Amino acid sequence: MAWRLICDRGQQVWKYLKNENSTSIDFDKENSNSADKVYRAYAIQQNYKPLDIDESQYETLKIPIFKEEFSVSAVKSVLNAINYYSSLQVEDGHWPGDYGGPMFLLPGAIITAHVTKFYFTEEQKYQMIRYLFNHQLDDGGWGTHIENKSTMFGTVLNYISLRLLGIHFDDQRIQNAYNFIQREGGAMYAPSWAKFWLCVLGVMPWEGINSLFPELWLLPEWLPVHPSRYWCHCRMVYVPMSYVYAEKIVGETSSLIKELQNELYVDNYENIDFTKHRNTINSLDLYAPQTTLLKILNFFTNAYENIYNRQLRNKASEFLINYIEAEDEQTNYIDIGPVNKFINMLSIWHSKGRQSKQFELHLNRVNDYLWLSEDGMKVQGYNGSQLWDTAFSIQAILETGLAHLYNNCLNSAYNYLDISQVLEDVKDYNKFYRHISKGGWPFSTRDHGWPITDCTAEGLKTTLLLHEQIFNCPRAITSDRLEYAVDFILSTQNKDGGWASYELQRSGSWIEYLNPAEVFNGIMVDYSYVECTSACVQSLCKFRLQIHCSNYRRKDIVVSIHRGIEFIKNSQRIDGSWYGSWAVCFTYGTWFAIEALVTAGESTKSKIINEAVKFLLSKQNLDGGWGESYLSCVYKSYIHHEQSQVTNTAWAVLSLMSAKADSIAIQKGIRFIINKQCSNGDWNQQGISGVFNGNCMISYTNYRNIFPIWALGRFIKNNSTK
Repeated sequence: MAWRLICDRGQQVWKYLKNENSTSIDFDKENSNSADKVYRAYAIQQNYKPLDIDESQYETLKIPIFKEEFSVSAVKSVLNAINYYSSLQVEDGHWPGDYGGPMFLLPGAIITAHVTKFYFTEEQKYQMIRYLFNHQLDDGGWGTHIENKSTMFGTVLNYISLRLLGIHFDDQRIQNAYNFIQREGGAMYAPSWAKFWLCVLGVMPWEGINSLFPELWLLPEWLPVHPSRYWCHCRMVYVPMSYVYAEKIVGETSSLIKELQNELYVDNYENIDFTKHRNTINSLDLYAPQTTLLKILNFFTNAYENIYNRQLRNKASEFLINYIEAEDEQTNYIDIGPVNKFINMLSIWHSKGRQSKQFELHLNRVNDYLWLSEDGMKVQGYNGSQLWDTAFSIQAILETGLAHLYNNCLNSAYNYLDISQVLEDVKDYNKFYRHISKGGWPFSTRDHGWPITDCTAEGLKTTLLLHEQIFNCPRAITSDRLEYAVDFILSTQNKDGGWASYELQRSGSWIEYLNPAEVFNGIMVDYSYVECTSACVQSLCKFRLQIHCSNYRRKDIVVSIHRGIEFIKNSQRIDGSWYGSWAVCFTYGTWFAIEALVTAGESTKSKIINEAVKFLLSKQNLDGGWGESYLSCVYKSYIHHEQSQVTNTAWAVLSLMSAKADSIAIQKGIRFIINKQCSNGDWNQQGISGVFNGNCMISYTNYRNIFPIWALGRFIKNNSTK
């Protein structure tokens, strides 16, 4: 009996095969991060062969030959690393990997399954239970993400999930969680997103949360508070949330639900006045407190619930369900992310029925979000990071100057770039507040279909690099498709010169005063980010240098690059660093910034580069590495990890090499990376490396391979005389 990952055009589905043998892989709870051992064990078993290249073959294979022992070690290390990592690639060309981490995603799937009566298999449920217990903390609770301390957000939702999965109340682990919830005041102290799910399940009345005011969507679009101005992830979550609230959808009341009503609160359920606890939230969860303005607006919208017009409410519901159906169709029922995926599914169940075609199409895509690692089965933060990881993997291998050794691997990866580019705009994109899509690349798959600025930029840049460096590259991505990508990138540049994630920035930061999600910040606006801006600048610079592309929108591109560089310069912090909004953290943001500046022609002797170099050198540890805690993201100040991290170290030395900085510091960093490498070419999984919205971390298990390869490759290329 074994689990196998089945991949098709980027879609990743875990299947349980009863007739195949497998070995049990235990989870090391000392490190809350999975190492992706389930997928990797099988892939290595099928594909891995020990490296069969010795130094006597280097000259024939056009591998750099060095006299210095240290450089020789770097060559051996990178060859071993690519040999291992290429064996993880699947047939369609991408590299699968764990994109889990948030602990509030699986409960949404479990609660939706319970309410709508679709059923996970017994094997899936067993692995989900393993996952939840593997991440339970010593105090009985769960964090908002896997490295977090216990929060009410994580604890209440995962307690409920385990009970719905069949774990009895008298189980000691459940008792530990129950005691945590009781100590912290009960479930009315959970944040609003948790309370939403409590209402859906029927363990809190809908009066227990602030009004979601569905009629807001009917107001004129020119109003500055109209939700069409929200960041798309926020927008696409509050669309189905508003529908569910408008319809007051609640699951059936069973004996288990009645038990949960009694277990989740300190006081007797029937005696609680939930209206008094709409704004009650435990300090453990409070990252973005409700503002006075939001509380005032909530007062009026809550009062409105007593007098709302049924006809107007029905009109709002009709608009919202149409919007939900459009999002489902535009994304092939994957939806932009797992939160709205399962709330959309709940909405379709209510509107169209359990037996409807639409609900069946939703069911077909549930498994796209499930990922199995040695810690169990989780819901990922997306339907994967396929395009993102593949583009970076290609660039890392190309950086070594050894692309000729990996033609098959790189051509296969090129195939994934080809099949994942979005080739047309979605239907009625203006009606449903979508930006153009044609030419963009998404984070994951074409089926998902939401193109992103930096994914498009990395897709474009990587394509151009492959066209240059691979002699038998199929060139299926034609020049007109490259131009479509440029059009998308240029169309998404903001007025401040930077690039946001999916769309143009549609509102000022003042609208964050209306942020209703107390556990995240920066969710209301699609801000310009250093990483997105850097990626777009680098890709436009690369495109501009192509002979066959040199005249396409040349003036627009030149102006765009200049504006992007100015945004990056203006975003530098006083200590010389740049904050990374999408990974941990200052080593990541600073790497992106330096790469863009140097690519666009900034002198490595300039003050801005020198200040960045000083910052990085000041953070190097005695062992030669760099290590950042995820708390850097939370507090927006560099916080050292207790151990140096290979990924942070790779970002730092890549930056220093681009900046032509202190060679001794670079060598120390490279030596650290080499010394941390496993004998098979892999690196051990260390701390979590991704982040979103400041306070939620997310896993990228492929980063531990991609960026060390990239750093080692740049080092040997820089030190090669050939």
